[in-house]
Amino acid sequence: MLNKVIKTEIHETLKEREDNFMILEKLTQFSNFYGSNEELVLAGGGNTSAKDGDIMYIKGSGTSLSTITKDGFVKMNRAKLKEIFSKTYPDNDKEREALFLEDLSAAKEKGEENKRPSVETTLHSLFEYTFVLHLHPALVNGLTCSQNGKTKAEELFGDSIIWVDVCKPGYILSKICFDLMEEYKKEKGKAADIILLENHGVFVAGNTVEELGEKLGFVTSKIRNEIVREPDLSSGEFDGDKSMSTFNILNETFSDDCVISYDPSVESLRVAESKDALEKIYKPFNPDQIVYCKPYPLYIEDEKTIPEKVKEYKEKNGFLPKIILVKNCGAYAVDVSEKGSDNALMLFNDALKIAVFAESFGGGKPMTDELTDFIVNWEAEAYRSKQMK
Repeated sequence: MLNKVIKTEIHETLKEREDNFMILEKLTQFSNFYGSNEELVLAGGGNTSAKDGDIMYIKGSGTSLSTITKDGFVKMNRAKLKEIFSKTYPDNDKEREALFLEDLSAAKEKGEENKRPSVETTLHSLFEYTFVLHLHPALVNGLTCSQNGKTKAEELFGDSIIWVDVCKPGYILSKICFDLMEEYKKEKGKAADIILLENHGVFVAGNTVEELGEKLGFVTSKIRNEIVREPDLSSGEFDGDKSMSTFNILNETFSDDCVISYDPSVESLRVAESKDALEKIYKPFNPDQIVYCKPYPLYIEDEKTIPEKVKEYKEKNGFLPKIILVKNCGAYAVDVSEKGSDNALMLFNDALKIAVFAESFGGGKPMTDELTDFIVNWEAEAYRSKQMK
């Protein structure tokens, strides 16, 4: 009899491990699939999760969806995550986020001590579905980062989605979503499975991987049908002599150790025409731009003024610019590594695309200065940025 009990327990343990493996395998596969599409997410942006009984697996902070392996996910205790929403946190930003991070860390399962879960872990935990996918497609953010985004979203999607007004990320965002999702379920009699976050991106949830694709396709196709102009990131006509002179001066200004990426795209040349033209993308649309590009680009009309303008920029902002726009040349990204400069340029091009798509919805709506300042000084985003270098 004892042997039979032992055999049953071993069988159940092995089955549990097999189920866990299958969940993680599916999670890894669809994370890599969506993470490899630059139309949907860039660098270390976006996150994914999967629930398995009392456990939730969530993308680790600073990891890339395109390359994440099963070891890159953090095993979380769902009951402990749920407890977070019954707690009261201080109003002070730094105190609140520090305590929130402590509670988030305390919700990790044994053996996960050296991993750090995505800052949006608690938001993932709210969905009553097995799989959750969070992305930042430029097409979708053309709507969420636009003047008429909320009104147009209501027109396009009705009550099939939840729209979340722009707010501070971290605990504040997850608590607002908690309240909105509770209200949605009470009114509609079903659990929310699609959320649009203003100046941020989209969440879709489903019990199968196929459902994620269907719901994401539902959102993107509706928005795509409204677009009146596509962004043009092909190479435009630029001043070759001035671009080379700019390159040399940037090298001298930032030191020979810096890496410079350059893109004379049609859209970057347009916004580099003048300070007035730059206004449409001067302020960031979403957190990823701040993390990888810094919040504001530097505009240069005469490349000979670069050393002086860089010095003024640093004195004003407390950090060096990563994106420099030069009239008749386009966009330059500067960083200490090739990966850093390439990521900065990618995210800047993403901002250009968002601005063009937003033209279909009343024009772009950047983040507020208060929110930008919060993210610039937010420890969670500083950690994510450091992991991607």
